[in-house]
Amino acid sequence: MSGHDHQTTDKQSTALGMMARLWWMLLGNAILALSIVFVVENKEGFFHTADWVFWITVATLVLVRYLDIRLLDGTTATGADATTIHWVRYVALLVVCSTAVWALAHAANHWLVSGGSNG
Repeated sequence: MSGHDHQTTDKQSTALGMMARLWWMLLGNAILALSIVFVVENKEGFFHTADWVFWITVATLVLVRYLDIRLLDGTTATGADATTIHWVRYVALLVVCSTAVWALAHAANHWLVSGGSNG
């Protein structure tokens, strides 16, 4: 009966599973970091394209991580089976940290733009 075990497809090994893990573990976070750089350097106003990219990326990270766990037998970064509890923790940490970094980026932008025009 071990032949049946070999025929079972590991959903995490599929291209979709690997893309999901790559998105929530690496690429999505890289886009967030780049967006923050653009938020700090922007001189066009408070809410602009980099803000949209940042928050849409946060939303896709939440969604992709959920789908990874529910449909693709997602695992944690250490390889353990992920559960809805892991997702809730991930979302809470992501939202709190993203909000804090985004607010600090806008504060830095305001300080740099205001400070540069006063000097």
